[in-house]
Amino acid sequence: MNQPIYYYHFKTLPIDIRKANGIRTDKRLDCIQFSNGSGDHRGLDSLKNHKGMIYLNKVRANEIINTDVRRITDWSLTGRSRQAKCSINLTSLFNEHIEYPELYYGNPHNAIRLGNGAENPFFNYRYDGYLFRANKDLTELEMLILPDQVNLIRSWYQDFIDGELDQEIKQLRADCKPFYDYGYSKL
Repeated sequence: MNQPIYYYHFKTLPIDIRKANGIRTDKRLDCIQFSNGSGDHRGLDSLKNHKGMIYLNKVRANEIINTDVRRITDWSLTGRSRQAKCSINLTSLFNEHIEYPELYYGNPHNAIRLGNGAENPFFNYRYDGYLFRANKDLTELEMLILPDQVNLIRSWYQDFIDGELDQEIKQLRADCKPFYDYGYSKL
């Protein structure tokens, strides 16, 4: 496959690791592994905190997004942007096939400016598409970033459901590197 895919593995850390790293919430998903050839994190760098961690918060979509009843998502992923000095909605998790409740798609927030007037750190990546695989309680999440594929993300989502990306994902997992050292080797 010629399409580059960036892989990130997020997880709610065990309580002892959270405590040792000053993390107070269990709603947080920390990036524990990643795999991409370029080292460019497609906008996710703007979510790095002062320690170098990237984490997302899972939030019920209706708590932060004003929309109508036709919206097909229950969850959003937010992060704290150092650059914009505010929280930002990275993406909503869309699932159109209830028989595959663990598979989602999304895309980065695409406004030029955020609600506070700051530049959107994801604006340059607004054409990227996202695919996600999560466990039942959303305490573990794999994120695939497909650069410049937002217009085809539903097609990619169907390929994801059909298992067409299984070999690529298996290779990305094998190529993973730790994203941050939480001081515990068995994450």
